[in-house]
Amino acid sequence: MSGFGLIKGALDKLQAAVTTLGASDLLSTNKASSGDDKLFTASADGTAVAGAYSVEITTLAAAQKLASGAFAASTTVVGTGSLTLALSGKSATLTIDDSNKSLAGIRDAINAARTEDGTPLGITATLVTSTGGVEPAGTYLVLTSSTTGASNTISVTQAGGDGGLAALQYETGGLANGLTEKQAAADSVVKVDGFTYSSASNTVSGVLAGVTLNLKATTMAPVTLTVTSDVSGVQPKLQAVVDAYNALVDVLKQQGGYNSAVKSGGPLLGDSVLRNVSGQLRLALTGQAEIETGAPVLARNIGIGIDASGKLKLDAAALKTQLAQDRTAVEGVLGGDTGLIKRLSNVLEGYLGSIGVLKARTDSIGRQLVDITDQRDALSLRLVALEKRYLAQFNALDGLISKIQATGSFLSQQLANLPGASSGNKR
Repeated sequence: MSGFGLIKGALDKLQAAVTTLGASDLLSTNKASSGDDKLFTASADGTAVAGAYSVEITTLAAAQKLASGAFAASTTVVGTGSLTLALSGKSATLTIDDSNKSLAGIRDAINAARTEDGTPLGITATLVTSTGGVEPAGTYLVLTSSTTGASNTISVTQAGGDGGLAALQYETGGLANGLTEKQAAADSVVKVDGFTYSSASNTVSGVLAGVTLNLKATTMAPVTLTVTSDVSGVQPKLQAVVDAYNALVDVLKQQGGYNSAVKSGGPLLGDSVLRNVSGQLRLALTGQAEIETGAPVLARNIGIGIDASGKLKLDAAALKTQLAQDRTAVEGVLGGDTGLIKRLSNVLEGYLGSIGVLKARTDSIGRQLVDITDQRDALSLRLVALEKRYLAQFNALDGLISKIQATGSFLSQQLANLPGASSGNKR
């Protein structure tokens, strides 16, 4: 059982490696690179089309920023009443009373604001103190949106109270605004091959199919975006299959091989399961994939070979060359209904599946062990019964011998008392 457990563990690892190798995007991934990472970076998925593209960044997306007029200090009383703040379709109403009517108190109330569903409003408030310059000296309340995009503007309205909160109200285009706009909400604007695209974010994924741009700065001149196929993941995943297969070969030799030096065989020496799994996997590795004429059809054509010891070896250089020359052909060798991945998967499932060979074999051994245990228990019961019977017979025989000895002693005494017994003895 332990031998088959080791074999199953090695087969499980091989199956996991084959499954990873068979990922649908293994040979269809792409990568994107920027001509200047300080201006933008890029990523690409399997739907992107390889090529070179011209990118121009006209504007970066920005979040709106508003500022109040100057107050004497953070403790200065602003006023009482209610403030309703709104951003991107969400709003929150704050009650400003004697407990929080100072500039610092209002800052804290805004930062603690939650919408009706309990989520943060997305407006942060900070206090900035100026010693004077273009702006008057004093402490300013600054509101910043957490969301970029031209449509994501902040609205602040006040109601009730002493009217002092009017110094903090703001509406886009309003005539009685107490806050002033320090930074306008803006969309990013990017051109790809001369086509203009705007986005509320600096992460732009709609301009070029399968490509995401992460904008960092505006450009002074066009920057090249390059999209190429990315097959860097093939070699390590294929190597993982090779390593797992070679580990299995070692386990099979340990469990079913014969060591002539010590004249000892493994616990599963001669077992047909070991011969079958080894032979079927080897056949799967050397099998032919049915793909287009002229393309590689064998595993060895993409750098996979078997050495004299029965282990696999991967020629990374040959694989790299084949991937560069004909990636589709490599995909044909590995994938498809007749490819290497499918052939190996079918063999492994035949041994590891819920009705596979290993389960059937270990179940059979388990039943045999149960039978042996039952037989040992039955034998133990028979031995106990036999011991009791022999003990009873021994005790009976011992009693009989004791009686015979007692009778012999009695007869000896009687014979000694017969007349003439003494005289006879004297003569």
